Amino acid sequence: MDIISFFKEKGMKWPFKSKTPPSTSFPIGPYRLDMEIGELTGLREFSKIEYRAVTRQFKGERIYYALDVDFAGYNWKVFLNVVSRRIYKITAYIETKDKDLANGAIMNSFLYCKNLLGEPNKRRSEMFIWEAADGDIGLQTTQAPEGFGINLFLTSHAIRDFSRLW
Repeated sequence: MDIISFFKEKGMKWPFKSKTPPSTSFPIGPYRLDMEIGELTGLREFSKIEYRAVTRQFKGERIYYALDVDFAGYNWKVFLNVVSRRIYKITAYIETKDKDLANGAIMNSFLYCKNLLGEPNKRRSEMFIWEAADGDIGLQTTQAPEGFGINLFLTSHAIRDFSRLW
């Protein structure tokens, strides 16, 4: 009996059949995972005081404020996390006191992600997570006394090869 017949007879799937790779992530405005920041304009690096308020994870990591972008019909503020001049994380967020705006932004963003990437791969409380060929996408809602927040995180798979600080 050959190996293929063995798998067929036992009702098993051939383990080396290639899966359809998931789609790649999408750009947020002009920003895309793994892109070089060299020609981007309007970036402002965190100050020494701002760096004290965050925990950097990787050697050589820098964090930049980027220009606001239009995404899914709404205006988002953006941070870029960079190692070796390449974007490994894009954080886009909206903060508002307007519940209708928050609901519209989260619904449009969810549908945008679902249309491009399919159903979310995971769900954790107030966060949906999609896996793409080049990274993961997280869409999160938050509520605070001062209003509502929507966070969109794109994180590159390149982090697997980065040197951690701790």
